[in-house]
Amino acid sequence: MKAPSMFALVLQPSPGRRSILLSFGVVMAAMGCTEADRFYSAGAQAPSFAPIVQEVMPAVVNVSAVQRVNKAAVEREGPQPGGVQDRVALSSTPPSVVEELLRRFLDGRRHKGVPEPKVASVALGSGFIIDPSGYVVTDDHVVENAEAVTVVVQDATEYSARIVGRDPLTDIALLKIDGARPLPNVRWGDSDGARVGDWVLAIGSPFGLDNTVSSGIISGRGRDIHAGPYDDFLQIDAAMNRGNSGGPTFDLKGNVIGINTAIYSPNGGSVGIGFAIPANRARPVVEQLKEHGKVARGWLGIQIQPVTAEIARNLGLANPAGALVAKVGAGSPAAAAGFEQGDVIVSINEQEIKRVRDLPLVIAEMPIGRVAAVTVWRRNAPLTLRPVIGEMPVNPAVAELRQEKSGGGAIGGDGHRARAGLALVADDLTSGERAQPRS
Repeated sequence: MKAPSMFALVLQPSPGRRSILLSFGVVMAAMGCTEADRFYSAGAQAPSFAPIVQEVMPAVVNVSAVQRVNKAAVEREGPQPGGVQDRVALSSTPPSVVEELLRRFLDGRRHKGVPEPKVASVALGSGFIIDPSGYVVTDDHVVENAEAVTVVVQDATEYSARIVGRDPLTDIALLKIDGARPLPNVRWGDSDGARVGDWVLAIGSPFGLDNTVSSGIISGRGRDIHAGPYDDFLQIDAAMNRGNSGGPTFDLKGNVIGINTAIYSPNGGSVGIGFAIPANRARPVVEQLKEHGKVARGWLGIQIQPVTAEIARNLGLANPAGALVAKVGAGSPAAAAGFEQGDVIVSINEQEIKRVRDLPLVIAEMPIGRVAAVTVWRRNAPLTLRPVIGEMPVNPAVAELRQEKSGGGAIGGDGHRARAGLALVADDLTSGERAQPRS
């Protein structure tokens, strides 16, 4: 007897299931008969990620960093974040059974007034090799204040790594290991071409479990998680947990389109909201770290804040867009070009500034010494100013870049990552206290 078709099965009366089957039939009809038959054809299988994983996995590494004892001691003795944190970054070491017993023992000694011995902590994260000579990219918070850094490759070979350069403002660090042979490496992809809904793979060492792969999609773009002045994260729903920090996000061509950095979580575990630094933001930083050991950024020397609907109405702007100049630093490139408090920056080199956080990203990537055409809205009319882009000062007193409680950002940076929101949770805790995790 010939087997009934999908639609025959759906439309056959079946007490208790008729309404469900009819609904399913409507969905299948909307897909079209050919698509439904293809989707449910005998022997059909979902595509496998295995070929991609086999290609890129050898270049993904485990990174461990021993923190200096003085920092570990200060963190244990200093104030700790209270309550349950709902925003988490991704590098940490979960306490082992021995560590937990040691913690209880030390707690008992502290209650008796016995000083706690100063023991260095170890932070675990992930990374990936971008050059056969042994350059490894990871997150800055994985190796922050590290006394020694070790990189473990897929075949369990351990290498002592040196820190080539760090950039706390974007949370990126570059390491170098010296292998006896050319090392497997991965290639950068184009994160600007990554679309919401595209498949991605996250690979790393969550909780120290090496070579762990998770899959998901890009859930959003351009996310500002208040981790620093240059937030522009990809949001992905591939599972990430503590230890994934610094690991790569791959597209389905095996290209790195992001660096896993943080998750949003009410319980410290993955709930499907992860954040990755886009490759197109990370790559120029890595190249500067490789060449100079530091990152030189463009600088105007102003403080800015968002343009609200009320401010837009008062200034005669059609829409609440752009960046309002709240302060102009004395002797800064902006001051020399004639910027004034109350100007609204609406475009730079004909690139529209839609949100206040667009401006730091654009200025930071501009070549130092280049003249920029900046259009501002002043006294109900547009005006073009032509500042010479300066180099961001290291001295925070000169840079005048403190974050304002009003939500305004600042052009430039002071060499220290803004410790707010996601960035605060677990990077700053010792390994024995990382129950409040971080990526």
